[in-house]
Amino acid sequence: KSLVWIAVACAACGSDANVAGNYTVALTNGANGCSIGNWDPGAQPTATAQITQAGSDVTLTVQGLAGIGVAALLGTNVMTGDVSGSNVLLEVTGTQGFTTGNCAYTFNSRLSADQSGDTLSGHIDYRAATNGGTDCGTREDCVSRQDFNATRPPAP
Repeated sequence: KSLVWIAVACAACGSDANVAGNYTVALTNGANGCSIGNWDPGAQPTATAQITQAGSDVTLTVQGLAGIGVAALLGTNVMTGDVSGSNVLLEVTGTQGFTTGNCAYTFNSRLSADQSGDTLSGHIDYRAATNGGTDCGTREDCVSRQDFNATRPPAP
């Protein structure tokens, strides 16, 4: 009898959450360690995003004006990664180039979230990838972080 309960209790042990949907996203800007332009620590921007999912593979597309802003920073408004259980990990290797003196750099981004029902919560880290030029200064090993809470309408 106890083996039946263990089997029932673990029926979902290896399954990945369904995170697909259209989300309304509330963000809070943290410290701007990478000196990203127009970033105000403590500001609370909003966005909309669409997540598609095929098995454990996940694609997130930031939409609207926020998507244009993300694309201006990273070179794309699309993040890819996977879901494992209730954990989501998405990444972007940036292609949009910037320069400061002899420092050339792009920004890479990593989103880490936990799913609970129709909510995703976590953070997005932006890190500069530099050419190591002497003018890179604080962009070496920097991090700018946004915390977020994203909600989707409940399934009918």
